[in-house]
Amino acid sequence: MIAEAVAAVTLTRGPVAESVTRRSAIISFRTSVAGEASVLLPGRARVRAGSGVDHVARLTGLTPGRRYAYRVEGQSGALADGRFRAAPARASRFTFAVVGDSGSGTTNESDVASLIGSWHPDFVLTVGDNAYPLGSAGLLDRDIFRPYAAVLRESAWFPALGNHDVKAEGGKPELEAFHSLGKERWYRFTWGNAAVVVLDSDTSVAPGSPQLRFARRALARRSCFRFAAWHHPPWEPPGRPHSPGLRRNIVPLVQKDGVRVVFVGHLHAYARSRPRDGVVYVAVGTGGASLDNDARKLTIPSARIVQGHFGALRVDVVRRKAHLRYVTVDGRVRDRFSLSCR
Repeated sequence: MIAEAVAAVTLTRGPVAESVTRRSAIISFRTSVAGEASVLLPGRARVRAGSGVDHVARLTGLTPGRRYAYRVEGQSGALADGRFRAAPARASRFTFAVVGDSGSGTTNESDVASLIGSWHPDFVLTVGDNAYPLGSAGLLDRDIFRPYAAVLRESAWFPALGNHDVKAEGGKPELEAFHSLGKERWYRFTWGNAAVVVLDSDTSVAPGSPQLRFARRALARRSCFRFAAWHHPPWEPPGRPHSPGLRRNIVPLVQKDGVRVVFVGHLHAYARSRPRDGVVYVAVGTGGASLDNDARKLTIPSARIVQGHFGALRVDVVRRKAHLRYVTVDGRVRDRFSLSCR
């Protein structure tokens, strides 16, 4: 009976590469049966991942910029293989994807996930509403882990929370399922010569709030490329404010501190603003949820808008240049622009 139980162990979630930095990373996964599990990197000591059904292996001593292959192992042997890249320490070539409003496990979401997977990005940045209709524990596999299974095995995952994610216990299920940096709801990470500040636009940014204090520190730290990401667009339609205080307290900070691009979701279309005080706002809410046909009601004037197409934003950084392309699931590039490092 013991042998049969050991042989029956399978992966039911993951593996997922998370909180990847220059020197460390987390590999998380879930097994069908409780038991000891570990992660093995070739030429390195085995890293224990715990003995329950939810496993977390914390990898340290990594070499910046190096690509690692790893193996997840249970008591019966190998369960899965994956790979990830440690964050580079300085200017280099890397690719990341931005996507939001991913839907509820539909074929539209799977098509977007396949598109992103074909790019083999170093990391994926989400702009919230990762799960519909809410981020409850019982929906996360259908809405996130199954559609993005192949991507999660090879690309670091950096999520932001959206209003649907926090409908379930204030976002607790997703915060427990993922292991983001810092406070998890808001955090900062670096990749080569780029820094990304992730905020939670469903949580207060009022004067004196913990998130505003964090944002002041994080956005002010210098880097070649500065990006920010949160869910709600900072422009608000009359009578329908999404995030009180966002425009009043956060927008001036990104302008003052030289943020180049702010990535947002919520709008189920693609929209790119003209630079406003040097900042470009890009909405990428086309990850699989039903699309909007009223984008102009929710975006700033004179924006570049693409409606009626599912897709994701691809960002290629080549040392001091960044090339951004909005690509739809039919393979067409429907918007593109470039930035130079400051």
